[in-house]
Amino acid sequence: MGAGKSTFREAIQVQWFAQLFSRLEEMVGGQICQGRYDQIFYPYYKKDLAEGRITSEAAQELFQCLWLNMMQSVESQMSPAMASGREGFSHHETVSTGGQTPDGQDATNELSYIVLESTRPLKCSYPELAARIHARTPDRFLHAVAEAIKDGKGSPKLLNDEFQIPFLLSHGIEMREALDYAASGCTEGRLPNRETGKTGNSAINYGPVIEMTLRNGRVKSWNDPQFGLPTGDPRTFATYDDLWNAFRAQLLNCVKHIMVQVYTALALKPNYIAAPFCSMLHDLAMEHGRDLHTHSDYFPGALDASCIEGVGGFGTAIDSLAAINHLIYDTKKLTWDDLLDALERNWEGKEAIRQLCLNAPKYGNGIEWVDAIGFEIQRAVMEYCHRYQKPHGQTFNMRIIPITYHVPSGKVTFATPSGRPAGEFLSEGISPSHGMDTKGAYDHSRFDCESDLPSLQHAPRGPDQHEDVPGERGRRRRDSQADAANPSLV
Repeated sequence: MGAGKSTFREAIQVQWFAQLFSRLEEMVGGQICQGRYDQIFYPYYKKDLAEGRITSEAAQELFQCLWLNMMQSVESQMSPAMASGREGFSHHETVSTGGQTPDGQDATNELSYIVLESTRPLKCSYPELAARIHARTPDRFLHAVAEAIKDGKGSPKLLNDEFQIPFLLSHGIEMREALDYAASGCTEGRLPNRETGKTGNSAINYGPVIEMTLRNGRVKSWNDPQFGLPTGDPRTFATYDDLWNAFRAQLLNCVKHIMVQVYTALALKPNYIAAPFCSMLHDLAMEHGRDLHTHSDYFPGALDASCIEGVGGFGTAIDSLAAINHLIYDTKKLTWDDLLDALERNWEGKEAIRQLCLNAPKYGNGIEWVDAIGFEIQRAVMEYCHRYQKPHGQTFNMRIIPITYHVPSGKVTFATPSGRPAGEFLSEGISPSHGMDTKGAYDHSRFDCESDLPSLQHAPRGPDQHEDVPGERGRRRRDSQADAANPSLV
């Protein structure tokens, strides 16, 4: 459909028809992401505006009609647990605005503002709006985005081109294509005609990883089966390093089984599931004459950016390890018997011990040795992923995006040394435990800025790609690749 033959209204109607077909094809857990609306529809809007067929107000109203249609969609979920992990959230119909053109110029146009403003009066979370921000984003657009965020909906989400584009370049993507990425799902940046991943990931619940570390691999809520590794009685852990090694072993055992589950799903899916409509619109699928659900057999030229998920308890795990280090090993205010007995009793009759745990040093307050525990958790997972690459040479990445899974995840988790009782929600995403970041957002944001996770994510090795280089050296090389690929952006 070319802009010279169709109107703005017709283009939006075609887009809605495509959404409907996609929903029929993949209603279970599928994310019908929308792409870059201000780039897709701008030629139609510009032509209609010049020929007097539309006004900016009418365009905004048409978008609002589309948003209302999205609101009426009902997603099927595989189980009550899956449903409880997505309560109160939109269906991830993520619409991208701003960013850059494939030529490296700022892509903001009049439609960027119309899309942004169209979502504000509706007071709902449909669509999930994303704004791509880069070094040359116009001040006017930055102010418009800030005003929208002030409405209190947390919309639009912000995606940083200065991170996303080097990430794609490090995976062998050409600059023109990397510059044209679109937001997807929660906070991902995706290349619609390059990525082939269609299989959901298993995920880490960090709360039971702590539980298995302290209970020799057993999980109480499931009647004490030997779910994890037998890493020993923690009373025998003479140092914090012994505790960390046990936690790391339990964590990586979970990652191993996540990989096994994903590979099993990849092998089974093509026998039962197909996506002909989506595959028909995908360049690589059409080029190779294959359904996207066969992506376990590598599509030449594809990017497989599937992840090891974290669905809750990252901050809970950090706080638990920090509390043990502080109270048992450093200050010796508690013994292992004191703590383990209090946890088994779910703090009943042990409030004094619980208060010691609640008041131990906490993640998110700029305490370097506590935040370093989080860095070590990230590093352990990513280094394991890099060690065990996928058959085509690319690796899993790590992300921690719980939506609301930290609530059902907490329901099956034992009491934790952070002071949290059994069954209570876990910490959310990469955020500190609820109410425990007492110094404001700045100290927690330092964790994100200082983490070497971006460099670890930028270092996977695929076919004919470079060798892994984690850490600061990998970060410097990633940035130099971006500068060399597009000198105009320097």
